[in-house]
Amino acid sequence: MNGSKLAIGAMALFLMCASALFSQQMPGRGQQGPRITSPEILPDKKVTFRLLAPKAGAVVLNGSWDIGTDIQMTKDEQGIWSATVGPLGEQLWWYSFSVDSVKVLDPNNGEYSRDGNKYDNWLMISGPFSDSWEFKPDVPHGAVQSVWYPSGILKQKGRRMYVYTPPDYMTSNARYPVLYLLHGGGGDEDQWINLGRANVIMDNLIAAGKVKPMLVVMPNGNANQIVAQGYGYGPIPRPSAAFAPPTVPTPGGKTPAGGGRGIMYGPYEGSYPQSLVNEVVPFIDKNYRTIANKDNRAIAGLSMGGMHTIQATNNNAGVFGWIAVWSAGGQDTPEFFAALTKLKEAGVKHYYVAAGTNDFARSGSEALYKIAQKAGLNTSWHETPGAHYYLIWRVFLGDFGSMLFH
Repeated sequence: MNGSKLAIGAMALFLMCASALFSQQMPGRGQQGPRITSPEILPDKKVTFRLLAPKAGAVVLNGSWDIGTDIQMTKDEQGIWSATVGPLGEQLWWYSFSVDSVKVLDPNNGEYSRDGNKYDNWLMISGPFSDSWEFKPDVPHGAVQSVWYPSGILKQKGRRMYVYTPPDYMTSNARYPVLYLLHGGGGDEDQWINLGRANVIMDNLIAAGKVKPMLVVMPNGNANQIVAQGYGYGPIPRPSAAFAPPTVPTPGGKTPAGGGRGIMYGPYEGSYPQSLVNEVVPFIDKNYRTIANKDNRAIAGLSMGGMHTIQATNNNAGVFGWIAVWSAGGQDTPEFFAALTKLKEAGVKHYYVAAGTNDFARSGSEALYKIAQKAGLNTSWHETPGAHYYLIWRVFLGDFGSMLFH
């Protein structure tokens, strides 16, 4: 017994000595370079960004805030480049570096986002405005499932979508209303979770009693794409291939004037919006505990997803009782007006139209709102400061969600 103790002690002493010797021979953190904190959020909400690149000739910071483009960084004697910006507003911002004209992510920040094949780092500035999309570990959390379904219309044996179920779905026998939430061009079924933080928003607002518990279905809006990146299927389709055929054909295939981003014209048969209504909606109603009627079914989409929303609803009056179009437009033509009139007659509860104050699709969105008014729909116009990105669409999701199913 004593011999065993001596042997164990000798082995421990040997390992300690070997470890010390090894640490002297191998380069440690101090030998590799100084310890870096980036980003560093200061008490006044200014932010300092840092990057160790001693051999770089120029390093530039690019961020999603106003005047956040091509911010020149300066290098100290240790080879650390830095820049301080702000104060920044309460938001989930994204940023990256450019090192000698090559885009580089921040190696000291493990928070990052993916938008199609575009990657950036995240930076959260907390406060009342950003409260709904800030992750809170102490609130009940719902689940996000990766769901596969067949599509005969799109001629694919399997397509993937995300389905959010509210926190009490697994512990109750209740049935729930459904929101179909559509992403924008260049993205996929992952976009509303990764960039939009839809599940975080729903968790927070349900916990606060501002949103009714509901399912949120986030399909892949790219008609020729099976699944988001990450499964070895190659890059997402080019943007032109992601646009599903539009709503109503016009003579000669010409697009009438409407201002801003309007609607592409073409056949509805065989399109992604047709698959959404005829395949995705029945699949969800069959496999989940839904309240399967118009008044408990909503649809919302942004940019390309806004166009898909218009296509799905204009061609299927009576399927969705709540409709939201964000950063996408319409045209004041007889065909389009007639489609909106049918929506009114079918009993649409609300037609929500919104865009950012600096959104390039704003004029088209305003045109859509005016046509909806003209058709007699119960409609509303909404705007928030910002341009054409998720900084504004997160706001619209929370606002529209709070109106639903009452």
